[in-house]
Amino acid sequence: MSSPRTASGSNAAVCVFQTPVAAQARKRVQNSVTNLRSHKRRRTSMVSVDLGADLDANETAGPSAPVSSTADRFISNRPKVFMPLQITPRTRRISKQFGLVDDRVLNFGDDTDIFTSTHKEDATLALLRRSASSLFNNAPVSRPTSVIENLSKRRNCLMVLDSPGVPFDPEAFPITWSNRNNIAVACRNDVYYQNLDNRTISHLCSSSLPGQIGVVQWGGSKYDSHLALGLSGGSVQIWDAGVGGPGTAVHTWQTSDKGPVKCLSWNHDVLAVGMEGGEIHLTDLRAPQQPTVLGKHRNRVLGLQWSPNGNFLASGDKDGTVHIWDRRIGKSLLDAGQPFTKLRHKGGTKALAWCPWKPDLLASGSNAPEGKIKIWSTSSPSLSTTQSPEPIHIIPLNTSVLSLHWSPHCKELLSTHGSSFTPLLSTTQNRTPSGATSRSQPRLTYTKTPLTNSITVHEYPSCKQLMTLTNAHTHAVSHSCLSPNGESIFTVCPKEESIKMWQVWSERAPAPRRESAFDRCTIR
Repeated sequence: MSSPRTASGSNAAVCVFQTPVAAQARKRVQNSVTNLRSHKRRRTSMVSVDLGADLDANETAGPSAPVSSTADRFISNRPKVFMPLQITPRTRRISKQFGLVDDRVLNFGDDTDIFTSTHKEDATLALLRRSASSLFNNAPVSRPTSVIENLSKRRNCLMVLDSPGVPFDPEAFPITWSNRNNIAVACRNDVYYQNLDNRTISHLCSSSLPGQIGVVQWGGSKYDSHLALGLSGGSVQIWDAGVGGPGTAVHTWQTSDKGPVKCLSWNHDVLAVGMEGGEIHLTDLRAPQQPTVLGKHRNRVLGLQWSPNGNFLASGDKDGTVHIWDRRIGKSLLDAGQPFTKLRHKGGTKALAWCPWKPDLLASGSNAPEGKIKIWSTSSPSLSTTQSPEPIHIIPLNTSVLSLHWSPHCKELLSTHGSSFTPLLSTTQNRTPSGATSRSQPRLTYTKTPLTNSITVHEYPSCKQLMTLTNAHTHAVSHSCLSPNGESIFTVCPKEESIKMWQVWSERAPAPRRESAFDRCTIR
């Protein structure tokens, strides 16, 4: 409906009126695009358009007047009058589901995306590309035995034990875990142990021998109740813990080397003792008064570890030399007619660990100034054919490695660390007053890294780091011991005077029993 013209000949604004929708009787449609029903009243927009200006422009322009566009060629030309699709919240929701509306005016995106592509061919190629890539993106396999499913998810310790008087020496071995689930701790001249099954704490002994207790080690097999003590005065004692309460001294002897006892390692009836002077003594408990000398290092022995089969003994010293001794022939595997053949580190080697599921693998870790983990193989031909055996894997960490443990349930290696440092690139030359030049190592620069005072787990054979626990202790984790079931470890920090228990791995679930043909039949 329109109004008449005025006397001046000008056109009045033409208004278009729409009948309200509420006045018309309509039926409710039950089916919906989104399968949802709305209880809101339907609303429409009352649009008023100024058509008079358009009519005047058409009358004055004429049929031959040129039409000029004012739209920018770099910006999409939006119509002056259009019916928006997002009138109501429901229509906006439906339009977004079909990709018919977007909040942005200008859409800058990859043409290969199927949602922003303007060409049907590009959208099809993008869809095929995504479908093909999904075939190669396999979901990671869940490994319940790995550290990723255990300590990596629950980074809290299970138990904290106070240990006042634990040795401050980073080369000491003040804790040990027995097959009976007893944890023993050396505190000055006293030894305490706790039964982790019933949480009872007992005082085992007080040593009256000269020196302090720096090394404790539980026996295995039939000697799982025997605890060996190494004192700084060069004495070795073996105590029987029995079923609880105070223990009984079984054997006591003085080593030929008057220096401190640095490390101990059990192999059934035989106890290996590493000394300050570099000697390695073997003592058979069936004849404890007749120890024998297996070999000798040039510097003090820092670590000893028997192989799983009990045939080989690995030893590391302060110079970084690692020997593998064959108990059956009483000599090192690296002698073989070549006196200079040895496994070498450039820092003191205390951390040693034999692999339980591949017995020929030996892992060794060094302190400053090297800070590396090297993995050796006793079956490698380089041990007897070359003067410089090469490790099969090297893990550079630039952090002191103080203990190592292989997981018996998965292919992973755990290491505990101390301070971190900047690696030495080269030596420096200094001139003496006589004019000669001498080479000296530059001083280390200690830094703070995520590996400092941490517990780290590495995957084998890729050697990548699976987890690094940086807040385990505030100072160096000088020693750790593995539980009898191979799931948990105890770590000790002498400066904190605390011992913490962590669950690192889990046992492998038993494989389901396959049904046999005899299970279906019975013999009468």
